[in-house]
Amino acid sequence: MARRNGVKPNSAPSGQRRAAAEIRRYKALELYKGGATEPQIAEALGVDKALVHRDIKRVLNDLAERHVGVADQVRGLQMERYTTLLSRWWPGALNGDEASTKMVLSILHRISEINGVIPDRPLITIDQRSINLTQGEITFSIEAASGNELTNGDIQATDVVPETGSGDILD
Repeated sequence: MARRNGVKPNSAPSGQRRAAAEIRRYKALELYKGGATEPQIAEALGVDKALVHRDIKRVLNDLAERHVGVADQVRGLQMERYTTLLSRWWPGALNGDEASTKMVLSILHRISEINGVIPDRPLITIDQRSINLTQGEITFSIEAASGNELTNGDIQATDVVPETGSGDILD
């Protein structure tokens, strides 16, 4: 068999090579944590940028796997703490106490955050464009704007919303 760099093709790396690769990965991670870019890390370690990318990705995945149970335990402990606090403030909120209601809403928000209920990006986006209209009417269809138009392309007729007399919605 032909040898490349003194190693047989398709042979497993030696213990020394595996250890050196692991040290390189953690050096790359330390540099990355310090704010270095992947090209800067590649230059500092004398390796290819693609290898740096793979190294950082691999070590982060290894760390995530190693700590996944810990994260679940911390989340469980936090849930118990929030539940205890929530039970303390809940009766006051139900009786209309403003401070209790604010605290309950804050706790519920935190519970939603740690359980991933709050999305990391908006569920809808709004594209607002300026239109100068001097005459006529504009009909807006949420289905059409969202891309959920009817299959035949027709937009259903909408009811006209009457204008208020004084401009105040509550009148």
